[in-house]
Amino acid sequence: MFLIAGLTGNTGAAAARTLLDAGHQVRGLVRDPSRAAGWAARGVELATADLRDTAALTEAMRGVAGAYLLIAAPIQAEDVIGDYITIATSIRAAARAAGLRRLVFLSSEGAHLASGTGAVRALHVAEALLADAAPSVTFLRPSYFQENWRGVFDAARHEGVLPSFHPAEAPPRGMVATRDIGAEAARLLTEATTPPVVEFTSAIQATDADAAAAAAQVLGRPVQVVRPPREAWEGILRGAGLGADYTRLLIGLYDGINSGHLGFSGAAPLRTGPTTLSQTMRDWV
Repeated sequence: MFLIAGLTGNTGAAAARTLLDAGHQVRGLVRDPSRAAGWAARGVELATADLRDTAALTEAMRGVAGAYLLIAAPIQAEDVIGDYITIATSIRAAARAAGLRRLVFLSSEGAHLASGTGAVRALHVAEALLADAAPSVTFLRPSYFQENWRGVFDAARHEGVLPSFHPAEAPPRGMVATRDIGAEAARLLTEATTPPVVEFTSAIQATDADAAAAAAQVLGRPVQVVRPPREAWEGILRGAGLGADYTRLLIGLYDGINSGHLGFSGAAPLRTGPTTLSQTMRDWV
């Protein structure tokens, strides 16, 4: 049996589906079991725990062969990195108390860097805390999510524009689907041996213009990229409901991407997922 967090989210759901389809038993870590009734109907055992609740998390981890865990971005936290430290410390304590044998943890491209990465610095700190949480720990570091476009897809649908914080001259980069990330997490849980870090991207490199073209194909209407000036970013992000600290860190993340500072280490195995942008966007129509 494997413990999967984020069962009602993107990567967790994909990991659970992959494991179930392969005949494995799954225990889903949830905070609200009523939201996971469909998973329970598929035979998933539900464990109720918050990642900050070390005692409950320890019980959820007992008896499993491995766990896939992630920390949801605390977008309203006054101290985002402090929140990651609290949660990672709880995960580490629970894993060790439960005797967890294998941990696969969702991190990010650029998590090997100590600075200049904005929000990804929180994952750099979390990795340091979790490195010895279990005998086998693998940090899964994906590139830019295709699902990052979901928040502005309605602008493409209704206005024919795709807002972007990337510069027009940005080179193609990996934009990976969360379904592929979850499937890779499931594989890492079941492989005989795994490396400490796996860097993960899309088999297809894409630009913002490619994302707009994919949206146009799916929507059947012209879509063009629009680029708000950097001085407008804070107002846009706060208007979208993000807290002040997360907004600051997210702007720092985009600065790290746009400067070319944030990227893969090149020192870890690089794996790829097959899903295209248009395949992902079709789910949003």
